[in-house]
Amino acid sequence: KQTETTESSESVSEERVVASSVAVVQILDALSVPMVGVPTSSYELPESVADVTRIGSAMSPDMEVIASLEPTVVVSVDSLSEDLKSQFDSLKIDSEFVNLNSYDGVKEAIKSLGERFGVDEKAEELVASFEERENDIQKSIEGKEGPSVLIIFGAGSSFMVASEDSCVGNLASIVGAKNILTDAPSSFSPIDMEYLADKNPDYILFMAHANPEESLEAFNQEFEKNKAWQNFDAVKNGNVVALETEYFGMSANLYAVDAMEKLVDILYGE
Repeated sequence: KQTETTESSESVSEERVVASSVAVVQILDALSVPMVGVPTSSYELPESVADVTRIGSAMSPDMEVIASLEPTVVVSVDSLSEDLKSQFDSLKIDSEFVNLNSYDGVKEAIKSLGERFGVDEKAEELVASFEERENDIQKSIEGKEGPSVLIIFGAGSSFMVASEDSCVGNLASIVGAKNILTDAPSSFSPIDMEYLADKNPDYILFMAHANPEESLEAFNQEFEKNKAWQNFDAVKNGNVVALETEYFGMSANLYAVDAMEKLVDILYGE
């Protein structure tokens, strides 16, 4: 047995891993996989990568910097794959894309990265701890009527409605919330006030991209300017909740279960 473990730890140390998204950094950090490059981000990154080279933003990383790190693999999220894959390929850099659009995606990503870097056991433990907490969440809401929600995504002053296929929509549906947006063609759609007029959700959940304060400010102005919002019970009852960006983003992350616990507090809190 001993020889196996030494071999696997050597294979990890020979890898030069660049993580091109914050969520990927978190997962690799939790699996104790060392990284040589991580994204430049306003979010706090784990201690283990404090001195690691920054490669620029997740959306458009600096290819020269990445190439200079001579990575054996770049791990990225597949929502960005089309743009990035061809760039990595042209630099002859091996790339791996994980799907973090949902909670199940996070669990899959943990398992597949665990296999890739020879830390399967750690990955299995991490997933098992998620599932244990997930079961507790399900028990806590058993028999309760799930409230209806409208999830709005704001980037600057433009707003979209998020369906169940979005990451936050997925987390909300796992904790029993009913998304008023059904049969949406994509994860995010433009806001259509006429469509929403007769839906009247119990809660409006607002998630911000990039500058949360700015987006929230713009969202509050939208509420005041557009009187149609005043007809919603959620607005009248003060059930408009700004979600914390650390837990609720475009892709699910290591805090997915914490995010579900927070949603349970918001949606079922007495």
